[in-house]
Amino acid sequence: MITADYQFISKPHRSLCAESRFTLFLLLSIIPILIGVSFTLLGLWIIFPFIGLELFALAFAFYCFNCHDDDYESITIEDNKLIVKKHSYKHTTQFELNACWVQVMIIRAPNGSLRLCLRSQGKEIQFGSHMNSQQCSDLAEQLKKRIGSAYVH
Repeated sequence: MITADYQFISKPHRSLCAESRFTLFLLLSIIPILIGVSFTLLGLWIIFPFIGLELFALAFAFYCFNCHDDDYESITIEDNKLIVKKHSYKHTTQFELNACWVQVMIIRAPNGSLRLCLRSQGKEIQFGSHMNSQQCSDLAEQLKKRIGSAYVH
């Protein structure tokens, strides 16, 4: 028993948007730049390149965060097909499974957290890298209602 058209999208939690992260970077850059200018005025110019390296490392970290702003995982059920999409940076993978054959499994990781796993016809797809244990469990219940098969391991 598969009910028609269902979609679930999971995105990582981002407490700051790209503009806010840029503003934070500028604010965090002010103190090292002031320290560098102060030491340079005292004749200790050798400090300035190290401050440049520090700011470069900080900028690279913020760049990496920005690259993953659009990451997501989605599950779509339509016309007896279960479609799983995973997007990370520039890579998108898509898996298409027959919804009638899908087993929804909750797997307990060694650290005690729960992970959602979709299994069908020899394929096993883990889902929920952006979700906590409770959210994985809730999604498994929703999928169970939609496709009628869920197992806890």
